Amino acid sequence: MPSRYPRRTRRTGQDVFARPAPAAVAYDLSVRGQATIRVPPGSSWTSGPHWHEAHTEFLQVLAGRAHVTLAGRDLRVGPDVGAIAVPRGVAHEWRRADVTIGEGEERGDGNKDESDDDDDDDDDDDDDDDWAEESEAELVVREWTEPRDGAKEVFFRNLNGLILDETESAEREGASAWRGALLTLDLWNLFWRADNYPVVLGDGGGWLSGWLSGVATKLVMGAAVALGWVMGRPGVYEEYSGRG
Repeated sequence: MPSRYPRRTRRTGQDVFARPAPAAVAYDLSVRGQATIRVPPGSSWTSGPHWHEAHTEFLQVLAGRAHVTLAGRDLRVGPDVGAIAVPRGVAHEWRRADVTIGEGEERGDGNKDESDDDDDDDDDDDDDDDWAEESEAELVVREWTEPRDGAKEVFFRNLNGLILDETESAEREGASAWRGALLTLDLWNLFWRADNYPVVLGDGGGWLSGWLSGVATKLVMGAAVALGWVMGRPGVYEEYSGRG
């Protein structure tokens, strides 16, 4: 008989978490204070649009090409760009880049000032074949935050623990709408505890859209946190991160 509550596998000694296709992705948490994320060719994985209120996030592409959306601006970013700083409160998302640059999409310039644009003209003439080849390779991105207070590791350990345990339960017992609802509830409570605010309305860009999106997210999150408290679904578990 299918279990009503998904079993939690102890994963505190696990540093690499691999999730299967179609949204294949692997998280390497072996270096404390950062996460190295690998997205293979053909994967539909995306970080999803979200923002942070207590942390500045940094993204650095180590291999491949990433499509980064930052405050409504689309960038294609490679290893030559360096680290990109995502300020607190700014909606952002990243995933694998398409082989060709989409309409309105720019090649990223890291943390350079707009005054440096003239110096980058030569970079815009780079061979598109090189960009295409790199876009088809495995995407490897390093993430970290300031302050480095351990929130990123807690988030990724619980995120992957919850999703992997539900995936294994589905393979063993079949899909369950009830388990799926509990997973969603757990994830929203994890988002709240780990300073991760998903965009649920619009794209989070622009002051009006951003304000409305923020209100919508806070309403959904507040309801989920209240329900999670009633049902005992905090989203953070000792089996995954050593703290609950």
